[in-house]
Amino acid sequence: MGTISNREKNPIPGVDYSEICFPDEFHMGTGIFTTIVEAGSLKKMSPIISNVLNEPYFLMIVTINLGIDQVTVLIGKAHDEGAIDRKVFNIPKDIAVEDSHDFTVAFKDWDIKAVLLNGKELEIAPLLKD
Repeated sequence: MGTISNREKNPIPGVDYSEICFPDEFHMGTGIFTTIVEAGSLKKMSPIISNVLNEPYFLMIVTINLGIDQVTVLIGKAHDEGAIDRKVFNIPKDIAVEDSHDFTVAFKDWDIKAVLLNGKELEIAPLLKD
């Protein structure tokens, strides 16, 4: 049982780096995915979409959207399969858009457990009712 960790520098404009870490190479449904947003990027770009893909074993998409003050996270196994889990979290309205920020997703057994913004857990957004 080995750990898998991979960091990608500047994967997309506005992102300093993203890093995925799986504590068990044989169980990709558990780990953490970190996206470090560059200083000032939240002021200039929205949404910022950070993702990691290892087809057909793992897919995570993190959409940071200040237009609606939310982070949406999808986790699954491949593009042509539906998401295994999807959760939406609220971004505090007083976020300092000129600063750099650390968005970290924690997941276990294909379930999104939390999104942390600079180490502080974000609240899950309430479900919209029809």
